[in-house]
Amino acid sequence: MSLASLDPHAASLPDSLADDITLLDRLFAQVLAAQEGEEFVALAQKLVALTRETPTPEALRAALPELSDPKLAGRILRAFTVLFQLVNTAEQKEIVRVNRARAERGEGAPRPESIREAVLKLAGSGLTAPQMQAALNKLDIGPTLTAHPTEARRRAVLDKLLRIAEALALKDTPAGTPQLDGPLSRSSIRAAETLERVLTELWQTDEIRRASITVAEEVRNALYFFDRTILDVVAWLHADLRRALESAYPGERFSLPNFLTFRSWVGGDRDGNPNVTPAVTYQTLTEHRRIALDFYQSRVDRLRRQLSLSASNVAPEDPLLASVEADLAEVLLSDERRRRFGSEPYVLKLLCMELRLEATKTGAPGSYTGCFAFLADLELLDGALRRNRAAIVAETGALSDLLVQARTFGFHLATLDVRQHSEVHEAALTEIFSRAGVCEGYAKLSETEKQEILRQELRSPRPLVARDANLSPKTREVLDTFEVIRRAHAALGPESIKCFIISMTHGASDLLEALLLAREIGVGSALDIVPLFETIDDLAAGAERMADAFASPEYREHLLVRGSFQEIMLGYSDSSKDGGFLAANANLHRAQSELARVCRESEITLRFFHGRGGTVGRGGGRASRAILSQPPGSFSGKIRFTEQGEVISFRYALPPIAHRHLEQIVSAALTAVVQESPAEPEVWTDALDSMAKTSRRVYRALVHDDPAFWEFFTQATPIGHISKLPIASRPVSRSGASLTRVDDLRAIPWVFAWVQCRYLVPSWFGLGSALETFGGNNEVQTKLLQSMYRDWLFFKTVIDNAQMELLRAHLPTAWLYAARAKNGAAFHARISTEHELTCQWVRRITGSETLLGHAPVVRATVALRNPAVLPLSLLQVALMDSPPPAGQDDSAWKEAVLLSITGIAAAMQSTG
Repeated sequence: MSLASLDPHAASLPDSLADDITLLDRLFAQVLAAQEGEEFVALAQKLVALTRETPTPEALRAALPELSDPKLAGRILRAFTVLFQLVNTAEQKEIVRVNRARAERGEGAPRPESIREAVLKLAGSGLTAPQMQAALNKLDIGPTLTAHPTEARRRAVLDKLLRIAEALALKDTPAGTPQLDGPLSRSSIRAAETLERVLTELWQTDEIRRASITVAEEVRNALYFFDRTILDVVAWLHADLRRALESAYPGERFSLPNFLTFRSWVGGDRDGNPNVTPAVTYQTLTEHRRIALDFYQSRVDRLRRQLSLSASNVAPEDPLLASVEADLAEVLLSDERRRRFGSEPYVLKLLCMELRLEATKTGAPGSYTGCFAFLADLELLDGALRRNRAAIVAETGALSDLLVQARTFGFHLATLDVRQHSEVHEAALTEIFSRAGVCEGYAKLSETEKQEILRQELRSPRPLVARDANLSPKTREVLDTFEVIRRAHAALGPESIKCFIISMTHGASDLLEALLLAREIGVGSALDIVPLFETIDDLAAGAERMADAFASPEYREHLLVRGSFQEIMLGYSDSSKDGGFLAANANLHRAQSELARVCRESEITLRFFHGRGGTVGRGGGRASRAILSQPPGSFSGKIRFTEQGEVISFRYALPPIAHRHLEQIVSAALTAVVQESPAEPEVWTDALDSMAKTSRRVYRALVHDDPAFWEFFTQATPIGHISKLPIASRPVSRSGASLTRVDDLRAIPWVFAWVQCRYLVPSWFGLGSALETFGGNNEVQTKLLQSMYRDWLFFKTVIDNAQMELLRAHLPTAWLYAARAKNGAAFHARISTEHELTCQWVRRITGSETLLGHAPVVRATVALRNPAVLPLSLLQVALMDSPPPAGQDDSAWKEAVLLSITGIAAAMQSTG
């Protein structure tokens, strides 16, 4: 029995993956027959057969009139949604299997893109141990989790999918051997039985949340991945690096820095989200602290059970013994435990540490004053083991991991970023300046006039307004946000919040405004002020604006306090929405080069923060390749990047996948900090600039300049329904107002809508025209493009990302949506023509007869999915075409439409 007649073997997928998909398809069909009846499975099979013969909404309504019932249609959609989730899970398990198989076949050879490979290659190239230590000291890698609304699945669903992945792994191994580093229940001994049970649980679990997610729920969802994988994987990577260095530099000693630290926006990003209040931000910080303390308690307890070493193996004068005596005089350890473990000083010390951690949660007597005190205790244990003939226990066991975790995550777990839109600060200061008698109408002043007033006020020691001043609610909230930061620094430490990000930075005044507001509350010198350049024009002017800021003595004084350090965030999503795929990539690349130059000239240490989305249309792709393809002179070893939406669950749900993702990034960063990107010939950059201009013009002619486009977009995509999907706490527009034009729409639902209708316009549109205009029939220009693809990693990455999306786009399906629009035929023709042109030129540049000819497995997965996605798309269009009459209960219809959206998101493995 099969639900969707999937034939993964015919699609040329690897046998192990094909077997898993076939098994899941069969078992799920059996579960559906038991739960819904065999006629339900038969109906799904008829739908699949119909879409392969006459895939039109009219044919669907005629052949399967029962699907006009939205409740039944919703259940069918749910079935296909779950099926694709199972296929995705099988692919994740296959990634783990392939990586392990490669490691086993290597017989000691380093895995490609691993930390070991990078260290051995650099050592082999002549890098000395001191030079390697210097390179390591430069590394500062900061993945940053965000709450961007692109994860359509509930955590309850994610948990069950992970259990399915574990059961699939168990199927391939001896009974009881876990393969995905996850806990396995006793009943998991029989994989098929486990799969059937979990599939039943999954089917009976609601796919869609019944209410919109709150910020507090978003925080819990993000923190889930710290506890599940991130804390342990970071220690795993440190161990990888230590072993690699021992192998490459035998006899040398290295000091490993905290080269990988995590940040979060969840609960701190208030740009366009009125639900992120100052109170929510502080609650988020305390939740971070609770997770960290709970984790350390559990690991100290585990360590206590391992370090049962006798006092007879500790020298009488060892500091550990004196420390234990001091602890026992302060903490309330029971007499029974004192007697029971009296001859085990490590155990006694760890018992006291557990009690201190518990006290720290409430601030009770005996609590740790900060993580540095907890670290001091761990280091005391480490030193005692080394001094007393147990160095191997200190260097390779649980204590070593816990030291790494405490140094990396502290009691704050992940530093929280705060973000706000520049216009909010401008409006607040307009009111404050008026109240303080500084000036009237500040928002209407020129950039030069604004900077003059801001610099004057930054030099003045007086406060602008009293703390209890009667201000408007919006202005009060701005000040209260900085007050929360001050409070957090005092109570939770400066690591709790370290930077303030300003969306839509249009000038140096935007930086000075944030600095002045921070200084007003007393936290100005304690924060990095981070501009976010998002539009094409802002990226092009970014270097000039930073030079303008650096020329301000007041801002330079602030930077000196911050160690002459400047972080700059680059927006991939909005630049792509503004100017299209190629123009965004080209301008981001040039902006990095120019911003790096300005910072060098000003003797400022720079860290780029890449605001990359999950999809190619929002800057997605392999982060490791993006690091290696940065412009020469733009990478100092410091880098941050966002991890968003469904990307978080894909990369961090399973420990081996999280490890592989992060090891590739660390490997690339270490390589790039030693071996700078090769020079980019001017003929390449000139060609890219020329093509970017053409691409932007063609893209904007479609999206921004054609007055009929908005009507087409709203009729040919499910954007109106996406805005109602309860997957995020913030609205789809920054202003929260109703959508009336492209500029009102956030980048995420913009891309989400194009994925749903299978055009994927943001990921490639305009590229073909740019290549055609530049290359045309000119063989010299064409050969130049081919050499750029062959020899310039940045350009190769751009083209490869585009061809992936060109392959995933499916124009026959897209026509089902375009046909709904009044002007759909004309727009479909324009998009189809550009798609064909782009495909032709990509094949010509790459020298391949097919798209993604170098990635046959990826091609095979797309080939498997396309026919199976069509039933979802067809049902979605049919539902949108047939809403219930006005006045009737439309709740079942709305839920069915939303289920179609989550189903296609699962099938395409992406939302926004």
